[in-house]
Amino acid sequence: MRKTFIFGNGLGMSISADAYNLTSVMSDVWENGDLSDVQKGLISTCLPNGAERPTSEEQLATLQDTVGACEVLLGVRDTGAGHWLSEQGRQFPDAVRRFAFLVARGMFVAKHPSGPGIGQRCALSSEFLQPLVDHIQANQTHIATLNYDGLLSSALSAAGLFVGSNPDMLDGFVDSKFDRTNLFRKKKRGAWYLHLHGCPLFVDKGKSTIRKISPGSLFGKPGSPKRVGRHIVLTHFKHKPKIIESSDILRIYWEFLEMAIDESEEVLMFGYSGNDAHLNRLISQVRGDKNIRVVEWLGAGNRTRRQAFWKEQLGGDVDLTLLEDVLTFEEW
Repeated sequence: MRKTFIFGNGLGMSISADAYNLTSVMSDVWENGDLSDVQKGLISTCLPNGAERPTSEEQLATLQDTVGACEVLLGVRDTGAGHWLSEQGRQFPDAVRRFAFLVARGMFVAKHPSGPGIGQRCALSSEFLQPLVDHIQANQTHIATLNYDGLLSSALSAAGLFVGSNPDMLDGFVDSKFDRTNLFRKKKRGAWYLHLHGCPLFVDKGKSTIRKISPGSLFGKPGSPKRVGRHIVLTHFKHKPKIIESSDILRIYWEFLEMAIDESEEVLMFGYSGNDAHLNRLISQVRGDKNIRVVEWLGAGNRTRRQAFWKEQLGGDVDLTLLEDVLTFEEW
């Protein structure tokens, strides 16, 4: 039975709540010197009154509005009388995208900040991973992630699911170059891996060419990477569809998510808070009579409250599992 699994940030939080806490990662990026003072100054001007630095996606709404306005003006033909935007204005979109890239990179290279594994890179345990790998291979289950962390993509790649002439999983990349046709399957064999909110590995190498850089290139100081952050969704939930629509790869991933759900008998949402209205709306519209399962942390709330929340958000009943540790889940 083919299914679609959608993973949220609860996957990483269950490994290390500190390493995958968005507020902490944003603060680390702001303080570690990878953003210039000019870039921080540009970003700060668009934060809510009283905010000295970004600490949540909700604060980033004006940033995205301003990026969109700058992009429009950057596309206006220069008549020689002076550009519509000042030099600072022309630098603004790149400053915001660099910030998004650095936050996503921080998630991707996360290490345990304390405890027995301090300093070691965060990773999924084999006890959690192997049953999931076995299920994907046996059932051709689609995987979609809302995260930038690479926990699943790295693990499934190491397990060999992306290799071969007819691989178990396809993410649209062949020889590190993305193309929609690379998601086409042979006799419907194979499942899709969809980074719904982007990945720090995605870079633009030309006007219409998206490539994937090696994971190893994210470790160490990032320097000044070019053309990064355009395909990363880091903003207020109301503005997330704008970034998705403006990115060729993300727009295609969301198209294939709808197809994945359409051909699946069940959708399982794992470690997802339910706060992305665009995703909830899509599932509500296409779910039909499919079974929808939600696996989330017990700390999200009691069953009565969460059941009502999910019913409202997803347009119908859900099979809800609340766990003290979501990594103990086995019922794929």
